[in-house]
Amino acid sequence: MTRIAIIVQRYGLEINGGAELHARLLANALRDHYEVEILSSRALDYQCWDRHYPAGEQLVQGLRVIRFDHPPKDRSRRKHMPLSHKIRFLTWKWLANFGIAPVAKPSGDDTADGVQYLVAQGPTMPGLLEHLRRHANDYQALIFITARFYPTALGVLIDPARSILVPTLHPEKTMALPHFQRVFRAPRRIMFNTSAEWQVARRLYGDDIAPGEVCGVGIDIPEPTATANVVIPGVDCPYLLYVGRVDQGKGCGELFDYFERLRQRWPSESLKLIVCGRWFMAQPSHPDIVSAGFVSDAERDVLIAGALALVVPSRQESLSLAMLEGLAAGCPVIVNWHSEVLRQHVLDSAVGATYRNANEFAQAVWQQLRVSDAIRRVQAEQGRNYVRDNYHWPAIVAKFRRAIDAMPTAAMTPEPDTTNDH
Repeated sequence: MTRIAIIVQRYGLEINGGAELHARLLANALRDHYEVEILSSRALDYQCWDRHYPAGEQLVQGLRVIRFDHPPKDRSRRKHMPLSHKIRFLTWKWLANFGIAPVAKPSGDDTADGVQYLVAQGPTMPGLLEHLRRHANDYQALIFITARFYPTALGVLIDPARSILVPTLHPEKTMALPHFQRVFRAPRRIMFNTSAEWQVARRLYGDDIAPGEVCGVGIDIPEPTATANVVIPGVDCPYLLYVGRVDQGKGCGELFDYFERLRQRWPSESLKLIVCGRWFMAQPSHPDIVSAGFVSDAERDVLIAGALALVVPSRQESLSLAMLEGLAAGCPVIVNWHSEVLRQHVLDSAVGATYRNANEFAQAVWQQLRVSDAIRRVQAEQGRNYVRDNYHWPAIVAKFRRAIDAMPTAAMTPEPDTTNDH
């Protein structure tokens, strides 16, 4: 069977969101057609790149995973930024509000282009790059997931002719580094999660990036779970639900603030906010914000099905599996307007609400509290149809198979690596 590799910064059953979950879902979707091998780090925690898993080979859900060693994150990585980067990072957010996101051309200097910053950010795995140099020809295709981290940002340059980039791109400051001009021109194919993400890439790096298409990831429509039950202590009333990594970068701090303000406005209204996922920030002390911790997929599905609405507060999303899972389960969604991708999902599906501030958040919640059962049923069906029509596994797999099967079967000479070895 033809062998392919999926390269991603973290990989494991304990990681149930983001690009890492995307990688695991894709690996399992392609396993019937290819011998899938995953190349990843030893890390579980992205904040420090801890060495949680042993180095070397192991099986995860029957798939071969090769983990490469790496140091912890370099906390002094800002010293690897020249003044030009610091200025660019400081102005990035302001410029993005006006649709302006200039990215300088690479100069060939690792510090100026941001390569040293990426090395300090991690997970820095020179062993992975050496493995690709030695064994790239053993794979029909190299699928790189998440552009912003070291494994993809440097790995995709090693054998561009057989590389597929799944960038999971959103307009964050790191993506202003000039090195990413190389990253988005190198691969044979780019698989974008949404058309909005593709537009962001062209806005950042120009119209002459590598050829691409919108592909996304498959979402299974869950079966009814009327007999299933998940008991969260202290929750016996309508609840909002957040699912995913719990940290400031995902907009959770703002969500908790808006929810607390809402409860101050409506002290007599029965309403909770259930938070499912691993915490990477201090837990708020408000009694109506309830932490369910890390839950199984089955428990998550039951909680989504019973929620008043699923809230996605992140301003930086390239797809949002959580939102799509909510729509697939017939659950209303309330999402951050500042995310172009989330906003587009709401427009295209005609389901859900967006918010830009605490007042709009409260209005969206109030609407869900007062909506009729009939309208809720119509919205639920619209959400399921949107996911079924756009994120169906057979169509996603077919796109990847076309891209993989078009790769050269014989060894091709990689393009020169314009960066130094790290």
